[in-house]
Amino acid sequence: MRNIVVTIIIFLVMCFCLFFASQYIILTSDKLLDVANKMESNIVDENWDNAYILSFELLDIYEGHVKHMTIFINHANVDVIYSEVIKLTQYCKEEDKTESLATLHLIKTLLQEMKQLEKVSISNIFFIKYFPITNLFSTN
Repeated sequence: MRNIVVTIIIFLVMCFCLFFASQYIILTSDKLLDVANKMESNIVDENWDNAYILSFELLDIYEGHVKHMTIFINHANVDVIYSEVIKLTQYCKEEDKTESLATLHLIKTLLQEMKQLEKVSISNIFFIKYFPITNLFSTN
C-alpha cells in the first residue's frame, strides 16, 4: 500500500513540474515573439539602429532562457533558433532587408512551432499530427 501512495505522489509531482516547465517555455516564446514583432516593424520601416539593438535584445533573452529550455525541448530546435538569431544580428548590422526579414520569419515560425509543441493537447500526447490514424489502418 505504501508503494502505491509513493508512486502516486511522485506522479503528481512530475505532472506539476511538467505543467510549469511547459508554461515557462510558452511564456519565453511569447516574450521572444514580442521582440521579434517589434524588430520586424523596425526592419520594414528601415530603422536599422533600433532593429540592431532589438536583435541583441532577442539574443540576450534567448541566451538567458535557453539553458532552462534545453531540459524540456529538442536540442535541434534550440540550435537552429540560436544560429538564426546570430545571423539576424549581422544582417541588421549590414542593413540587409531581404535576409533580415527572411531570417526573422524563420525565427518566428520556429518559435511558434516550439510553442505549439509545448501545449497540452491530444495530438501532442499521442503524436496524431505525425502519425494520422487514417494511415495506420489503411491496407494500401
